[in-house]
Amino acid sequence: MANFCTSWSGGKDACFALWQAMNQGLTPTCLLTMLKGDRSSAHGLRRDVLEAQAHCLGLPIIFGQQSQGYERGLKAALQQVRDRFDTSQLLFGDIDLQAHRDWYEAILANNGITTSFPLWHYPRKTLLTDMFAAGFETMIISVKPDVLDQRLLGEILTAGIAHEIASQGVCQTGEDGEFHTLVLDAPIFRHRLAVKIAGTTDDEWGYTQLDLIPA
Repeated sequence: MANFCTSWSGGKDACFALWQAMNQGLTPTCLLTMLKGDRSSAHGLRRDVLEAQAHCLGLPIIFGQQSQGYERGLKAALQQVRDRFDTSQLLFGDIDLQAHRDWYEAILANNGITTSFPLWHYPRKTLLTDMFAAGFETMIISVKPDVLDQRLLGEILTAGIAHEIASQGVCQTGEDGEFHTLVLDAPIFRHRLAVKIAGTTDDEWGYTQLDLIPA
């Protein structure tokens, strides 16, 4: 299938997967983000920040609501994707979390949705190297303070910062959930995303997150 929707967190892996798929000749039609209230369920990003990021990409964004149950909200959002954009393929930025992939494939197969994982088994260290080489700029916006120093919040993820993270015994790509990122710029952005830090918040999963607003 030539077109696809991207499961969108706002972070580096989702964006890199989108870029990889476009380099393979596939056409993105939209982004899809699940919300809990007015913030993303994955990274705690405000809806208006995600809308600004989608504008940088030149893509529409569809929001699903977790409040009605994650699976139910996801399927309702995907119905919008099919109705508005004639798209039934959902792309993910997962690399090697098999249980996560299995769960999505199981529930979406029964809903007529095909899945795509262009980064599957991409070597973790190579992933960052390739992102840096391609010009991706990402900010660390969420950390688990019991495993990673909160002073990294707001830092741009560079090779030096990645080395510092690894020296603390943490996966430098954050694939095990130790930290999350927000993409500020990428080869497929029309212009750089500008955000301001309004403070910090703590979520129910033990993360400390930056409270960001569009600048």
